[in-house]
Amino acid sequence: MLRIILLLFAVANTAWALLSCEEMKGKIFRCGVYNLNTTDGVEYQTFCDMLTDGGGWTLVASIHENNAHDNGRCTVGDRWSSEQGNNELTNNGDGNWENLKTFGNVASATSDDFKSLAYFSIDDAKDIMIWQVPNNTPVSMWRSNSYLRYRTYGQFLSGLGGNLQNLFQSYYPIRQGVYTPGSDNGPSFPVKYDEGSPADALSHFGPESQPFLTAGYVQFRTVNGAQHINPICPGVKVDLTWGGCQHVCVGGSSFWGDVKNCGDFSGMTYSGYGTGTGWSVDKTLIESTFLIFYR
Repeated sequence: MLRIILLLFAVANTAWALLSCEEMKGKIFRCGVYNLNTTDGVEYQTFCDMLTDGGGWTLVASIHENNAHDNGRCTVGDRWSSEQGNNELTNNGDGNWENLKTFGNVASATSDDFKSLAYFSIDDAKDIMIWQVPNNTPVSMWRSNSYLRYRTYGQFLSGLGGNLQNLFQSYYPIRQGVYTPGSDNGPSFPVKYDEGSPADALSHFGPESQPFLTAGYVQFRTVNGAQHINPICPGVKVDLTWGGCQHVCVGGSSFWGDVKNCGDFSGMTYSGYGTGTGWSVDKTLIESTFLIFYR
């Protein structure tokens, strides 16, 4: 009898194990932190957005620059580029765009880097959404405080492995010094804005960068003039002839030769911290976190 009860409990528990926020649609209507499970039954916490375009968006990662000043680049906390310094021996970065490592926690996702099990355990995602949120914003205020929210809508991930881990590992690897600048850039996909506009997105980048950008897109794996790699360009795609993608894209290579281009936010402060002049982004962007969702 005990074995039967335990078996029934296990079956019931499995039946209620949700693999993504999309599976909550029709059951949960509030945004917030929820428990999800991998297909192997490992439970974890992440944030669900249940409002945008009908809801069902699962937070999978956050990209946060822990110290964008020159002395803090490619140091501990720069998990989307390198924690090993501006080091030629680790020039492909720490590999977290492609591997199965996780770090951080959902409650601290706007004050530290976050990569949940959802980043690679959800393998049937179709689109991504990005929120640009001021650093240190509490979870309950992410949506209200975000100044840009945008999402793809063409189901591009269905043909690229169903998640970003597969996209980078199988289709667009991060390998410094291998690819031809511009011509080996990855694909770009148009986005719809739920907060802000393409013009708003463009306004946060430096005036020297803006002529080479088209806002209203998300692009993957850009190659700069020195064959260094940035995995993702949030909100924009770059001109194929431009070799300065490090000033607008995030993550990637660790060894740039010039420490001013190193770090999770790469060369975004090249002309000064938060100045919004030259090649530098403005203070709003440099002091923000990119939250990445799947659906």
